Amino acid sequence: MLYKFLSQRMNEYPNQIISDENTRLTYKDALSKANAFSKEIRVKKIGLLCRSELNTGLALLACFKAGVTAVPLSSRYGDTHVGRIVQHIGLSHIITDESGQLSVKQIAEPKPEPEDLSDVVIIMCTSGTTGAPKGAMITDENLITNLQDIERYFDIDKTDTVLIARPLYHCAVLTGEFLISLCRGLNIRFYNGDFNPLLLTREITAQKATVLGGTPTLFFHLCQTARRAKEPLPLRVAAVSGECMTETAARAMQAAMPDTEIYSVYGLTEASPRVSALPPELFEKYPLSVGFPLKSVVAKVENGELFIRGKSVMRGYYNAPEQTAKVFADGWLHTGDGASIDSGGRITIKGRLDNMIIRAGMNIFPQEIENALKGDPRITDVIAYGEQSGVTQKLCLKIVADGLSKQDIMSICRERLPLYEIPDALEIVEGLPRNASGKLIRPKVNTS
Repeated sequence: MLYKFLSQRMNEYPNQIISDENTRLTYKDALSKANAFSKEIRVKKIGLLCRSELNTGLALLACFKAGVTAVPLSSRYGDTHVGRIVQHIGLSHIITDESGQLSVKQIAEPKPEPEDLSDVVIIMCTSGTTGAPKGAMITDENLITNLQDIERYFDIDKTDTVLIARPLYHCAVLTGEFLISLCRGLNIRFYNGDFNPLLLTREITAQKATVLGGTPTLFFHLCQTARRAKEPLPLRVAAVSGECMTETAARAMQAAMPDTEIYSVYGLTEASPRVSALPPELFEKYPLSVGFPLKSVVAKVENGELFIRGKSVMRGYYNAPEQTAKVFADGWLHTGDGASIDSGGRITIKGRLDNMIIRAGMNIFPQEIENALKGDPRITDVIAYGEQSGVTQKLCLKIVADGLSKQDIMSICRERLPLYEIPDALEIVEGLPRNASGKLIRPKVNTS
């Protein structure tokens, strides 16, 4: 069902191009290669572990054609991370491009399948970098519904070129950048390099890219590079997701991208992933909002948590009925995100509830502290987290701020934060760790 949906769309644009630094294919060529390779896939589920994201895209299409459940993996997170997913999902085979061409590789003996995967097109794994992965089972209906929802608000077409700079391992990239671009007939350029603002800016210019997706942090650094070069970023459309927007990042984007349509969007893997979107014309007035629920999505906030339901919400977690039951309540999915919905129906995300710090009876979202402090131009990056100390939690900060002392930073904290959010400890560091999609790797709140 999904392959038919995608191939019909792609056949409307047979001469559009999918490329990276080594390969250039038309949509017609890509479908032909996917069709041919699909015949080599003879298992019911398979991992995708390719060096080239373009090859990952071809392997994904081949799996859709073969009616096989695809499990995207990413070597950018290291062998241990990949190994956890392989073990948890029970993968016996992977698709790789080790030889330069797509091939199927057996890595273990097949085991009995505990799930009915007949309608599951992908298993997208969340977590896994620091703990046990959870595999969200995404069906044909989930993905098609989400793609149709995205099409209703996302103003992109065959005259555009999208630059995909993050791994397809992330659902926001797989659905919200790659598959939607195939549906709309964009030229697609994959960038396989590490994140470097200067190199990425050069790639945008060289490829004449008009569409880019990324986190607020990624765009902030791109905008800083553009500011130093005294040239605006030459994008027509930007889709921002993956982290809470900050006032600082929003201002930087508005300054460096004055002619760009900026979509602030929100989603989670369990929803295939897109949940809401803010129209570009509202970005200046509501920069911290992630907009309105998409057509197929119903949203509500209870006890400070965002709940959603709709046809794009996953079937459940792979081989984890207890975890599945824990996140569903009467058909509603617990997102785990603290949020509010204003009188106009716009959603604002405050942060992950499992990152919430409880201090002296007050609930503190680390992102709110980070956003406030990054409002000072001297602070370039910051992360807030909790550490257990006796019966309470200490509030800790790590800050990137050249030329500032701890006393300077504490003065900024006292100016910008309420008393209960003043940190107990802070450390000045040269940089903060981020994953391959640009998200901060946030320390878990230690409650032991």
